[in-house]
Amino acid sequence: MKKTLLFCGIFAIAAFNFLSCDDEDDNNNSNSSDNGGATTSNLSAEFISASDCLGNALGDGTRADGADDQIIIPFIAYKYDSAKGEVELNLENARMNCAAKPKMDITFSGDTIIFNAYNSDTSGDMARCICRFNLTSKVKGVESKVYYIRPINSTDAEDVQVLELSQKEEGVVYFLDATSSY
Repeated sequence: MKKTLLFCGIFAIAAFNFLSCDDEDDNNNSNSSDNGGATTSNLSAEFISASDCLGNALGDGTRADGADDQIIIPFIAYKYDSAKGEVELNLENARMNCAAKPKMDITFSGDTIIFNAYNSDTSGDMARCICRFNLTSKVKGVESKVYYIRPINSTDAEDVQVLELSQKEEGVVYFLDATSSY
């Protein structure tokens, strides 16, 4: 029985990997750049801006109505400009140390956009609080088709979200792992 379950599990993982990688090579061309050894594409990205601290990300229990603070889940709001071939990505409610200098890097693997929100301050200065920040980046070279987006530190298939640019020019995708540093 254990061997049967093991075989079924391995088969399911192999099938998932085959299906998730199926169309990556079809969307790559010779105008690609190296992005750290990952599959290359004609996509490029630039970091635009980060907000100042938007408030305590962990809740401070000071709501006037006495209710518990809400759990704030990070999400990405996106807007697609088909004429320019660009999509603006706004990561909202990224949780970082209050003394952070937030930045967001974006890499690509086929049609998957991988974002990494982090503290670019390497001085080691830290505060004793956690803030919410909004970060904006722009991806260029996008087409009117399906793209996938996920945080860099996520290995869970449930954290991969779909940007259906052929159907919607703007929308919101949520990332349920609110415990990470993004």
